[in-house]
Amino acid sequence: MDNKKRQEGWRVWKIKIGTETKGKLRQLFHDVINGHARTKGTLLYREAWISEWQNVLKMVKEAGKRTMPNPPAVYLPLRFKMPDGTIRGNKSSPCVIDLSKCELNIPSYDVKVPLRKSVCRELIEENCIEARPDFVVQITRKGFLRLIARRENIGRKQDMEQQRTLLICFDENTSHGLVTTLVSFDGENIKVARGPTFKPPNATFLRRVSAKLQSIAGKKTTDQVFGLWLTPERAKDFYRKCLSKEKRLNQEWKRRVAAWMRKTIRDAIKEDREVVILIDEVTYFTAHNGLIRRVSKLLRNLSLYEGAQFLSLRASGKFCPKCGSKGVEVAKRIFRCQKCGLEWNRDRMATFALALAYAKITKNEALPKALLKWLEEHPKALLS
Repeated sequence: MDNKKRQEGWRVWKIKIGTETKGKLRQLFHDVINGHARTKGTLLYREAWISEWQNVLKMVKEAGKRTMPNPPAVYLPLRFKMPDGTIRGNKSSPCVIDLSKCELNIPSYDVKVPLRKSVCRELIEENCIEARPDFVVQITRKGFLRLIARRENIGRKQDMEQQRTLLICFDENTSHGLVTTLVSFDGENIKVARGPTFKPPNATFLRRVSAKLQSIAGKKTTDQVFGLWLTPERAKDFYRKCLSKEKRLNQEWKRRVAAWMRKTIRDAIKEDREVVILIDEVTYFTAHNGLIRRVSKLLRNLSLYEGAQFLSLRASGKFCPKCGSKGVEVAKRIFRCQKCGLEWNRDRMATFALALAYAKITKNEALPKALLKWLEEHPKALLS
């Protein structure tokens, strides 16, 4: 699925499949686009593929490219057999997932794909939420398989003064990760709570080892690395394992951020709260903040999927929220206002400043007053 569709509120599960199953899925793909599918129901989705293929060709022609693009994927609807035996989704769908057996079946092509238990638990949860998503199976020309869920934008977007609101404030920092603060506001009362700090995995050592192994892999003789003599072939093998290890660490960190975010949004919606996600994004690009920037895209997509508002604002943690004067750093990332005497942590203040910046956009006079009143009552709350 392309990046544009990822930004429209989709949730994707990549499914691992074997070589034999991949061959069957390639056959299904070619049968659908050529009009030779084994069941009439599958051919109904060929028209959607033809329309998307024509749009791709049109875009390539307008861009002036001469290279023939790869054909788009085929999308098939999906139905679920729940653990209690009920059926969710289109009963005539060619693809079915049995959540009691954790298995995806396409009977017409004898495809049976086992699913991880964690994926089944997530699918059960998605089928039981209000505003149930629409599910499809994506099959690419190479036989890769993905499950895709899409929900319409269900955000209420009412006047903030007339509803209960939860502000989830994120401050991005290349070295310190994501610092979060939760602001609950109901028009008069306010509650500011410190959220978790998501520090990205430290893969510096893995990068050093990978760089050294990559340099040896290009040679024709053995060389010594960290006390080990390695041939170029062995160095290539270790190099791939280091890259795979770093990728797994990054993926696990992104999943933890998304899981916390999803649970926080859904809990707030159960309490009939409007959720607004505010983030102070890293605007410059370096080799170290690529993971942080990818998490920002993940949060943007997640907010669309869950029906929350997403705003990217600029906020600084160096300025005093009371008088606006610039603070002086008295310790590592700890600032003090020379006029007010207020002390704060720079990252924590940045999340607090995001809530103040949002209040200016919405022109809500009650929110900044409530925030400043809370800060007077808790002068040391932003120190950690």
